[in-house]
Amino acid sequence: MRNVLIICGSFPPQSFVGGLRPAMFAKYLRDFGWNPYILTRDFSQEDPRYDEKMPIELPNEILNQIFRVKYSLNDEQRYLNSRTIISKMRDFFYPEYSNPPGLYFEIKDAAAKIIHTISFDLIFVTVPDLWTVTLGSKIAKKHDIPFIVDFRDIHEQEKGLKRSFREWLQVKRFYLRRYVSTRRCNHITTVSKYHRAILSKRLRRECSIIYNGYDEKIFYQMGLTLSSKDTFRIVYVGRILNTWYRNPHLLFKAADELIKEGIINANDISIEFYGSEKSKLDILLREMENHNIVKFFPRIPYLEVPYVLSKSQVALLLTNQGRKGILTTKLFEYIGVKKPILCIPGDNNELDSIIEYYGIGLSISDLQVLKNKLVQWISSFKAGDYPTHVQSSVDFFSRRSQTKILAVVFNKISGLIE
Repeated sequence: MRNVLIICGSFPPQSFVGGLRPAMFAKYLRDFGWNPYILTRDFSQEDPRYDEKMPIELPNEILNQIFRVKYSLNDEQRYLNSRTIISKMRDFFYPEYSNPPGLYFEIKDAAAKIIHTISFDLIFVTVPDLWTVTLGSKIAKKHDIPFIVDFRDIHEQEKGLKRSFREWLQVKRFYLRRYVSTRRCNHITTVSKYHRAILSKRLRRECSIIYNGYDEKIFYQMGLTLSSKDTFRIVYVGRILNTWYRNPHLLFKAADELIKEGIINANDISIEFYGSEKSKLDILLREMENHNIVKFFPRIPYLEVPYVLSKSQVALLLTNQGRKGILTTKLFEYIGVKKPILCIPGDNNELDSIIEYYGIGLSISDLQVLKNKLVQWISSFKAGDYPTHVQSSVDFFSRRSQTKILAVVFNKISGLIE
């Protein structure tokens, strides 16, 4: 069993962006000969971002190997207030020091203590937090340890998003620091072919794809009995930051027109959002005559998501045609419960290809095509002929399968295999 230090910006049960991916690797790595230690940030309870709604069952062997560094919003503010002109200039050229403010220095001290007590065979850091890369690079250099960087997100995936000059400058600073801080890394892993192509070219490093995947112990086909007398339910689980990222307009318009045309009734269909902010969709809802078919529910605990999805007829996936390579965890969790996926409007790229190749649903960007499909689905559902699950084999996308691929990368970089 070889030791790997995973450095990440968050980790369950803290429910924060980027924490689930490293947690699922940690959950299964011991099955493939790697013993994970985790170094992460821990939001204190007075921090408004404190949220422990993502409990993940982890092997008992690693529960005492998770090092959580308490660092709150108050600590960030304290750091910002203490900066001098010189440190502000430094942070301009090293944006990871101030994003989040001061966290790098706090975790750097914790890392030094861990490194002196535990011998590591590999450093594995996760992005979007750039401070993790800088810290991993310095540890790797000082202690001569192989170093892998995992990119869950990259700024290039936001092509087309309008940015202020300040935001544009921030991105350029991160591009520069991303390049510099990955000079020592031995390998890069990421989430899609699009991300791999960009990172391989810009960072000049060998890059492997490790999909986000689904946890087969949580997301699986449930044998729930669904009555054809129920309403046809299309369910979306998760936040909607804005309609540039995820826009259900096409679905709203299609359902609304079908009701106005008398082809379906308002009680035939229900479009349901769990954990989404209604205010983000108010403009779209005001355009609908039958907006009552759209329902909003509070955010649900992570472990309840599979049940909610299994009670639906369609799992709704929202994307943006201008964005490529966005293969979110949501996609794979939908795949895990084997519910038919409706992707609106599709990306005309990698996402659409996966949905089509594995026969797990449809990506639709044409209004009339969507209207026809909704009528077909609802009619089939009422007749009792609607398929409750897709039949495709999707084991390849399980978290365990993807962790096995990651372990092969670890073995290669560590010199265990050629």
